[in-house]
Amino acid sequence: MENPYQSPETLPGSSNSLDPSQRQPGLVHHVRTVAILMIVQGSLELLAAAGLVVMAVLIPATLGQMPHQAEMPNQPAIWIMPVVYGGLAAAALLASVLHLVAGFRNYRFRGRTLGIVALACGMLTIATCYCLPTAAALGVYGLIVYLNQEAAEAFRMGQSGREPSEILATFLG
Repeated sequence: MENPYQSPETLPGSSNSLDPSQRQPGLVHHVRTVAILMIVQGSLELLAAAGLVVMAVLIPATLGQMPHQAEMPNQPAIWIMPVVYGGLAAAALLASVLHLVAGFRNYRFRGRTLGIVALACGMLTIATCYCLPTAAALGVYGLIVYLNQEAAEAFRMGQSGREPSEILATFLG
């Protein structure tokens, strides 16, 4: 019995692209799922970034309003908190933009490298703890799909101008 999860063996001297008779669905049908999940993750990271910006502004303002702060205005918390929350917001915003752009492009089988970079940069948001579970799960799932040989071939077909429906029909048809 043949292992369905084993990559097809290529003969020495053969090209990297799969022969149409050897095409198997592999994980091609998961590419759009990963793309949609990246769009959702990017939207959630955008909300987290907005919340962190609000925290960067409100915490120092609140600390400055406290009665004991009137006597010591140069407390480190007044300038450290905006820097920390601002840095976290910047990381979340970067990951958000990358996930959103890559998700929309990957849905049409374009920008595989951008998708891999976005999944890797999604790990930047683990410092916020809000995005840790979903970013880690999406990173693992997405890299498994995007590093699959059939998915890479589907992205090559997309980059050459073929329509997503045609690509899906080729692999799943």
